[in-house]
This record gives sequence, structure tokens and C-alpha cells, in this order.
Amino acid sequence: MTFNWMIFGYGVLGGALAELLKWYQMRESPTQPPYLGSLKYWVLTVLMVLAGGLLAAVQNVTSPLLAINIGISAPLILKALAAVTPIQPAQASAGQAAGPRLIDMIAGR
Repeated sequence: MTFNWMIFGYGVLGGALAELLKWYQMRESPTQPPYLGSLKYWVLTVLMVLAGGLLAAVQNVTSPLLAINIGISAPLILKALAAVTPIQPAQASAGQAAGPRLIDMIAGR
């Protein structure tokens, strides 16, 4: 079995579309999340987009449209799973302010 880079690319396109939808929803939000400019957030965003491509390639689909659909679904499914996790107050370590939790970034909180 060979890795299908074309399907991976379509899946990445789908993952990017899902992230674009999240950014559009943040634009309409009255308050921006504090982590929006952090490196951790942008690394996570790239990983979510790549997860869409990887999932499409691993499922060995042949249709570009299906690969885009799978790519869109991957970040949205992870976001939905993270959203059901209860919100816990961030705990600061000695003398440092608490940073955003990874699960909150995925859930879009």
C-alpha cells in the first residue's frame, strides 16, 4: 500500500476549511480568546489541518470530494469531543499566570 499524497492534500484542504469556519465564528464572537496569538494555538491549528489529511489518506478513499469531507470532519469531531469536557479553572504555578489549556483551545473556548 502506498501513501496517496493527492488524497492527503484534499484532506488537508478539508481540514483547512474546517479551521477557516472556526476563525469565521471567532470573528463574530464579541470576545476573542486570549490564546489566539500564541504559538501553541497555531501549532495546534496546523496539526488539526494535517489530521484531516492523514485521516483521509489512511482511509484510502478514491474520491477527492470524500477526502475533503473526511478532512472537514476530523477537526470538527475533535472539537465536539473537547466541548463536552467540563470547564475547569486554570491553575497557576508559583508566580505565573495560568495559560490556556489545550482542551479549551480545541473546543474553541
